[in-house]
Amino acid sequence: MTQPPVVLSIAGSDSGGGSGLQADLRTFAAHAVHGVCALTVVSAQNTESFVDAWAVPVNLLRSQIDTVTKDFTIDVTKTGLLYSEDNIMLVKEKAESGVFQHLVVDPVIVNRHGEPLYDKRLIRLIRKLLVPRSSVLTPNHLEAMKLLEIDADDEIDSMCDMALMLGALGAETVVVTGGRRRGLKMVDVVAANGEVTVLETQRHQTSNVRGSGDSFSAAIAAQIAKGTNVMEAISASQHFTSEAISRSANWTLGSGQGPIDHLGSLL
Repeated sequence: MTQPPVVLSIAGSDSGGGSGLQADLRTFAAHAVHGVCALTVVSAQNTESFVDAWAVPVNLLRSQIDTVTKDFTIDVTKTGLLYSEDNIMLVKEKAESGVFQHLVVDPVIVNRHGEPLYDKRLIRLIRKLLVPRSSVLTPNHLEAMKLLEIDADDEIDSMCDMALMLGALGAETVVVTGGRRRGLKMVDVVAANGEVTVLETQRHQTSNVRGSGDSFSAAIAAQIAKGTNVMEAISASQHFTSEAISRSANWTLGSGQGPIDHLGSLL
């Protein structure tokens, strides 16, 4: 077997196994890349509710990042829930110093109900410090509105406008995902170099979509690590996520929003 590339996930743990770090690592495995990780927050959650959380102290997060980056050549770094100002500042510091050569930023600033996870000050910090340093930025349309501090609908034209505005803030490529919008198709909007591309795929009628946003951005990171160009990586990741949702559509893992099937394609 060819030696796999290495992708670092900096994210929170989901005790229900459906999202966050767990979804990232399964996605990396499905793409035959080696996943290393730095944990930002320990959570108590399941398919129905988010009960409690404990932020990992920033000195421990720094130690995790330093330990893996000293021993592994990291091809791509992907961030998820950072949870604290100190953690955001640390990721900015590492990106600025060149430790993260390619940074895929999933901002994770709203929960499954669309409610903000951060106050405005921390959202502004993400916009100021991480958006300009991202190779690929992957907010859903609700997160895009929060980052831009605007009100907008979920129509494709609005998503295109927001993607371009976020690109103007410094992100190399922006994908505004439309998984939360209504419609017969799943629509993601990509902005790069001032141009917009609309990608569509089939929408599956199921509530088992937990961690789909995390998995999408993790798949992009894995594809880029394997040498795929960014636009092809995004398109392939949309297909991967759609297929993973399709395979889990009839699962009854938990009584709420269930996980997706990352690994079924390998069977």
